[in-house]
Formats: sequence, C-alpha cells, structure tokens
Amino acid sequence: MKYRIFLLSMIAGFFSCASNDDFLEEELYGKLFPEYFYTNQDELDLANNALYQSITNYFCADYNSFVVMLFGGDDITTPYFGNTDYIQYDTYVHSASNSHVERGWGDAYATVNVANGIINNYHKAAGAVDEQTLREYAAQAHFARAYMYYWIVRVFNEIPYVSTVREMDKTMLKSTTEAVYDSIVADLKKAEEWLPYRWTDVKSMAGFTKGAAKATLASVYLTMAGYPLNKPEYYGLARDKAAELINNQAEYGYRLLDNYADLWKSTALTNDELVFGLFYNKSVQANVRAPKEGRPVQFGGWEVYCPEISFFQRFPEGKRKEATFVTEFPLETGFYSDIPVIPWPADRPMLSWENIMFQHPYYFKMWEMEGLEGENKWKPVDEADWNCSRTNQVIRYAEVLLIYAEAQAMADGAPNALAYDCVNLVRNRAKAGLSGGVNPHVDDLPAGLSAMAFRDSVFVERGWEFAGFEYASRWFDLVRLELVEDAVKEQPEHTFLPGRSPVEWAITNPPTHARYFSPIPEADVLLNPNLGEGVKAK
Repeated sequence: MKYRIFLLSMIAGFFSCASNDDFLEEELYGKLFPEYFYTNQDELDLANNALYQSITNYFCADYNSFVVMLFGGDDITTPYFGNTDYIQYDTYVHSASNSHVERGWGDAYATVNVANGIINNYHKAAGAVDEQTLREYAAQAHFARAYMYYWIVRVFNEIPYVSTVREMDKTMLKSTTEAVYDSIVADLKKAEEWLPYRWTDVKSMAGFTKGAAKATLASVYLTMAGYPLNKPEYYGLARDKAAELINNQAEYGYRLLDNYADLWKSTALTNDELVFGLFYNKSVQANVRAPKEGRPVQFGGWEVYCPEISFFQRFPEGKRKEATFVTEFPLETGFYSDIPVIPWPADRPMLSWENIMFQHPYYFKMWEMEGLEGENKWKPVDEADWNCSRTNQVIRYAEVLLIYAEAQAMADGAPNALAYDCVNLVRNRAKAGLSGGVNPHVDDLPAGLSAMAFRDSVFVERGWEFAGFEYASRWFDLVRLELVEDAVKEQPEHTFLPGRSPVEWAITNPPTHARYFSPIPEADVLLNPNLGEGVKAK
C-alpha cells in the first residue's frame, strides 16, 4: 500500500512524510517520529490540519479516488468512451488493476494513518494542553478514521484494519467485515462523546461535530442491518440514533431547506440541512466536484457521468427533478463539432437529450457555480474551472430522516407516525419545493403500508433524493438490500426498480454477490498475498 501522509497546516505551512512507491521500503527522509511530536498545541494543530487536508483531499477528487465504484448503481452511467475504468464498474467487470481503485485505496489509508498518529499520541501533550482540548483533538481523529473505514469497508468488504502509524507489511492479514464495523462503531461512539455540538473556529471547516458523529453512526447501524452482515437487530440502533437528532432539532439546528434547488448553490458555504460537510477554498485546496465532470463536451465538460435512462424516466416530476437534471441543450445538432457560441442568440433552438451525442440527460446538481448561474449555465466551462470551492455535502438532514423511517419500520414491524412524517417531509419538498409543513400532503405515502412495503418506498425515495454521486450512494443501498442482480435486469422482479435500458453499456458478466465488492489493488496483493481474494480474514 502506498501511503502518502500529508501534514499540512493552512496557517503555519506544511511538512510531510511519504513512503516511496514500494511501501515495503521505508524512506526516512522527512519522516515524522511520533515520539518527538504531538507534545504541544502547535504540533497538535499541525497534525489536526493535516487530518482535514487528507480527508478533504480524498473526497474532493471524486473523479479519481473513489467515485468509480459508484457506477454500479442504477442511477449513473458514463459517456466517457476513453477510460474503461468507469465502464468496468458500470458493467460489473471489476479489475484489480483499475487505476482509480488503486488511487482511492492508497489515499484512504493515508487518511487513516494521519488519524492513527493523533489517536495514539495526543496524550503526549497532557499538561501542556487542557484535557477537554486534548479530547477534542482525539475525537476529530476518531471520527475521520471511522468515516474513512466506513467508506472503504463498503467498497472492499474484507480489508486490513490498521490502528497504528505504520507501513503495511507482507504479513498483515485482512480483518473480518464484522471486526471492521465494530471498530468503526467504537470510534464513532468516542467521537460522539467528545465532539462539540458546533465549533467556533477554523475546525468547523471539517464538519466533525457531535451531530455528524450521531448521523454517521445511524448510517453505519443501518448498513450493518443489511448485507453482508445481515444483523437485523441493528435496525433498532439506527432508529434510536437518528431519533436523537430528529427529536432535538432545537439543539442541533438541522432542518430541510424549503427549496431543494438551494442545496446546490455553490456559493453557499453551508446550510441548515448540512449535517456533515467538507469545505474547500479553491485558492488553498480545490474541490473537483465542479461542472466539468457532468457536462457534455459541447460546454467544456468531461462527460464523466450522467443518469441511466430508465432511472431518469421513472424519476417523479416536481421541483426536485427540475433541480436534478438538465434535459434540453442550446445546440443546432447533436455532434461534438457544434460548439455553442457566446452570447447565446435569443432564438437559438433547444435540442432535447434524445438528440445529443450520447442520447442521455445530464445531472445538473454540480453545474451551478459562480459565473454559471441562470442562463449562464450554458456558458462553456473554461479550463480554469475544472475545480471549485463547492462544499461537499456528505450527510444531509434528509438522510437522517430517511434512515429513521426505514430503520423504525423494520425494527418495530410497522411504520409509526414519525416514520411517515419523515418520508413525507422529503416527498413534499420534492414535489412542491416546500418543506416544514408549509404545503403538506402534496405527495404523502399511502397509510397502512407493511414494514417491507414501507422499507421499499423509503429505498425508492432515497434513490430520488440522493441521485447522482451523492455520498448516500444508490450503489450502497443496492448492495445492503441485495438488489444488484435484479436492478440490472431490463424487467426486474421488484417493480420498484426501474430496470436497465438496453441502450446502456452491455453487461457481458451479470453481477452476483461476488461482484458486490471491489478487489484489492493487484499491486498490493502481489506484495502481500494475504490480501488476495480467497484468503481468510482474521
């Protein structure tokens, strides 16, 4: 594993340590020795800023580090003909040599290593730093480590669990999935206990708060209730943890925004719906969740992703759909050579998605940024606009509401009134653009649903609400509910699944449970065969 540990201070400068390409050959140049570090507040600040740098780096480079795994979901596909890394996951032909997977794997463990350095050494500043402040440093590291492991265990399943600052070695074994989840829960409980409700200084820019820890723990419990652990007793824990946020809105301050489209205004650093966010400043560290990835090339885009046809066609009409997709384009023809001219002629015809080159609509969520508002959304993106300062909204309050709704129904055998209220708040905003009881009952779920029918309705709602590269990924929902095999059929057995249109990339190797998780990169397996498929986890 190629660790790259970045210890960067946005205030004081930076220093780093890194292994060379062969992680088994330790390089001492610039190496941090824990026994000589973490002894005062300045050093803890430096390590803490490095933690933020590392996790935001991982989740900003979504076209590189992790997003390729999410193409297995039935909400996204790729028009990007030139890179088979994306198509592999869209067609379930996983490869251990996928460069994006390798990069994501290494960057994830780099973040874990930074967190481990703080967790194992923060106590060395005892006496120089008061106890509450020490706990806050530790809590942020516990949260970051937990969230990173939560991400990669859902991608790779059986992984090495590393809890010390170390290079990987040839003897390290994979841990069982359950052991990794147990460690994630332990970290989140510690973070939940020691993190504040909110910060008053620059640390707030990481979004590591008590509410974020509770919301992540609710999500973890919900996942543990499904595949591969299949422990239904965790539904009750997910229900109770989400309820702590829902029943204490005055304390935490979370609410649904009235207008779904307001979530995607790139100039808003934060909002009342944001529970866990990662923040960026383009002049210091940029976010790649910018317009280029999801725009057609006619508008300066890269065409990395767009919605699958069937998913789009089943998407319910309303304000949410209008804010999620763009379906008409000011083009004369659908050929790539037809580059639009600025300014737009007033009578320029609009070409529907059926007639453009890839014959798909596109996701609109990440298009808007400064200079591209309103009619300017059609302005071709300059090369300088491949990144932005957009906030990554990792967990929104809408997810907390939907976690509670599903978990409560499954834990108690039937949905209660609060579970219905949680889903209906999300549904009503989606339909009318309003929330908080401003215009209720526009699109409520029917009363009297069974636990399973209600769960399926929540699953469908999650798909619409978090469509297209949100972190509450459709792919993870398909895996935990064991729906992947059915979702790729043109006519699924579960009628709530949209099915796969024959116009999408052809699937020559239909997925099975064996394709639910990504193989560990082959370069690491060659150096340590214990990481290979079929090797029993400890």
